[in-house]
Amino acid sequence: MIPSKNWVNFVLHQAIDHPPGTEMVYSCGSSHLLSAILHRSTGIDTVVFANKHLFTPLGITDYKWNHDAQGLAIGGFGLTMKTVDMLKIGAVYVNKGRWKSKQLIPLCWIEESTSPKVRVNDTTSYAYHWWHTTFDNQLGKIFLASGHEGQYIIVAPDYQLVTVFTSSIKDDANRPFIYFKEYLLPYIINQ
Repeated sequence: MIPSKNWVNFVLHQAIDHPPGTEMVYSCGSSHLLSAILHRSTGIDTVVFANKHLFTPLGITDYKWNHDAQGLAIGGFGLTMKTVDMLKIGAVYVNKGRWKSKQLIPLCWIEESTSPKVRVNDTTSYAYHWWHTTFDNQLGKIFLASGHEGQYIIVAPDYQLVTVFTSSIKDDANRPFIYFKEYLLPYIINQ
């Protein structure tokens, strides 16, 4: 996709390996299509939309969002921001869409977007750009956003906990999540 001149056309012309809804296959290209759909349906760039409706209300000003060769904001990767700003996004989700005294994201969208949609394995499902994991029925709902080389926003609403990892782990990008699961979460549960 990256070397192609038109990422949207490239994604739309890919063969479908499995019937829709039968297999989980993560695709940054599918996320890029969402950016194209948002841009086309609103008439404004995805970055401008995010800045107006999410970043500015959260006070997120220092970020970089890359664009494809057509000038479309990349939907599947290419957004960098400060750790504290990632924490703000997690805080909005742990607070059911509220930031300070304002409802930034509708509660129904928070619930819909983080509820499991496609089962990946016995403990992991995928929602709308959030991974949903189940360690143990007693732990409650835990969902996370996962980025390149170990970037994580982990949200545990039952504990009012948001954990953010920023890293550049090339050999095992799952390591921060393993740290969360094996060290931080047991500590929180036992308090």
